[in-house]
Amino acid sequence: HRSAVLLMLAGLALLICLDASGKYLGAPGVPVAASTWSRYFGHFLLVLAVFTGRDGMRLFRPRRPWVQWARGTLMVTVTLLYFAALLYVPLAEATAIFFLTPILTTVLSSWFLHERPGRWTIVAIALGFLGVLIVVRPGSDVPLIGAVLVLAAACCNGAYQTLTRSATASGGVPERSSTQLMYSGMVGALVMSVAVPLWWTPGWYVGKSLVVWVVFALTGVLGALGHLLLIRAYRLAPATVIAPWMYMQLLLSVGIGWLVFDAVPDAVTLVGMLVIGLSPQLTRLNR
Repeated sequence: HRSAVLLMLAGLALLICLDASGKYLGAPGVPVAASTWSRYFGHFLLVLAVFTGRDGMRLFRPRRPWVQWARGTLMVTVTLLYFAALLYVPLAEATAIFFLTPILTTVLSSWFLHERPGRWTIVAIALGFLGVLIVVRPGSDVPLIGAVLVLAAACCNGAYQTLTRSATASGGVPERSSTQLMYSGMVGALVMSVAVPLWWTPGWYVGKSLVVWVVFALTGVLGALGHLLLIRAYRLAPATVIAPWMYMQLLLSVGIGWLVFDAVPDAVTLVGMLVIGLSPQLTRLNR
């Protein structure tokens, strides 16, 4: 369990670094779509290098192809929306609002997977949105457009997580995690590559520093490794043991936001973040 928790924390740190990279790349004028392309193309190459020797062509043979294509499309949409939101919203506040994903996943699962929510789930949903209202209150550092983009990203991520939970073949055989990882990167890389004529801005790459290019190249590595570590953590310990450590992501976002962007949430915003972070935990009281 100790190894699982350490892997979970390492994976969360990498994913927060990925978010910080998206925000950092926006400052010197790197298009959101370009950062998204790098994130998924690098993800695709890394998963290909890690799993081809073990799984071979099975990587490209999902049991339910439409689910994997849908998951990949939702995942790249999440990244586009979230990276766009980070142009407006500080990292810690964006992470807090995005933390509504577990609640949204529960709502979507009740609709599409017929998983009836308990009374505490309903309380958690209300509390989570109360926390969002505190974070985006008038006078805060979160503009409305940024909050809407993060909420849209969280909704898409909730749909992605719901599909992931339903990604089993007939007879209840689960999809290979390597195949799910492969399609998450491959679909995003394909979509963003095909869409190059739509997002390419002449000269966007001119005048960028070496640091910017290093961060640009590392986005895919951070994303793929982060997800790999999370999968490994869930294999070593039950979700009930390591899921509560997900809330460390909020603390990590505050720390990295302070170190990299010199941005620290005010006291009221921290209260809202705490409310959002604790609200999904209430769903555990249904058991």
